Amino acid sequence: MNITKLFLGLLFISVITTSYAQKSKKSFLFSPSKYGAQFVQGNEQNFLFDDTDYYYKSNSIKGQFFYPLTRFKTIAISLLIQPQVQFVKHQLLNEHFVRPEEDNYQVKRQQFTKLKNLSITALEFTVEAKQQLFTGFSLYIQASLGLAYIDTETERLAQGFTFIENGTLGFDVQLNSKTSIQLFSGLGHVSNFNFTMPNSGYNTMNTGIGFLILY
Repeated sequence: MNITKLFLGLLFISVITTSYAQKSKKSFLFSPSKYGAQFVQGNEQNFLFDDTDYYYKSNSIKGQFFYPLTRFKTIAISLLIQPQVQFVKHQLLNEHFVRPEEDNYQVKRQQFTKLKNLSITALEFTVEAKQQLFTGFSLYIQASLGLAYIDTETERLAQGFTFIENGTLGFDVQLNSKTSIQLFSGLGHVSNFNFTMPNSGYNTMNTGIGFLILY
């Protein structure tokens, strides 16, 4: 999937829906149909990635603002806006990842092989397709891209502006007429598209739980 096209598509959707969707004279962005939160854990050590060069584990808290867009037959298409903070533990395990041709490589090896706590603050835009399987139980997939800021430089990613990308598969369980919970898993990536170096990025497998309340 072309990430740049995905981002432009999400941005386009945001502009269109902001222009046309109004509720009781309130702007679209201030009138979500649902709102809630997610709690997500990401880990690089899994059966898909498990890169022996580094350790990376994240715990994220996301807000959720949910905006229905359209329906395609029985599939509901929605936009979610998810401000978030990710709390990350990271450590370089293979010091030879920092090559001798890099400036001050010995200093960098000493610095990066220490366990670090860092944080990523982001605003994520998500397109969701949801299919109801039976009453009160739905399956959904999500594709998302977010603008982010990472507060600490590592051997794999420069401090500053970056992007987050996520793909998610989950289940939505309706608890009552106003509340639902989500159980989900997916893949995540953090990188800055080579705007600055280094940009090796991070890959994670994510699992989490969320809830939405009807506005």
